[in-house]
Amino acid sequence: MLVEAARHWAKIKANPEPYARRIMYTRNIDRWRSRRSKEISFESVPDYERGEDSSNDSDRRLVLQQALSRLTAKQRAVLILRFYEDQPESYTAAVLNCSAGTVKSQTRHALKRIRELAPDLLVDFEPHPASDRTAKP
Repeated sequence: MLVEAARHWAKIKANPEPYARRIMYTRNIDRWRSRRSKEISFESVPDYERGEDSSNDSDRRLVLQQALSRLTAKQRAVLILRFYEDQPESYTAAVLNCSAGTVKSQTRHALKRIRELAPDLLVDFEPHPASDRTAKP
């Protein structure tokens, strides 16, 4: 990746970060496409102990990993840039070479798909219904 960025350094030196992110994005898609024919079974992956990590957290990570693997490459990239790296829509759109509207719609579609694939995953993050707040003890 750094070799590619170095080749084009003269034209990207003013702002190399979006260029480097785009390289990482395309490399990830290339790797994903080459491994596409070899489906990985998550049951065959050994569960290693990680210190203070509880089994519930491990289960949630596996569920999230499975749900993310069923999204399109662009949807995964949008979710990672927007929520994991906490990047704004405009920056995400520049990295992915699309419009801010596409970023918004891909985010919406990806979150909807994750809710369908793993409804238990987002329970802690969903707002509680109004009836729960007004209930008296």
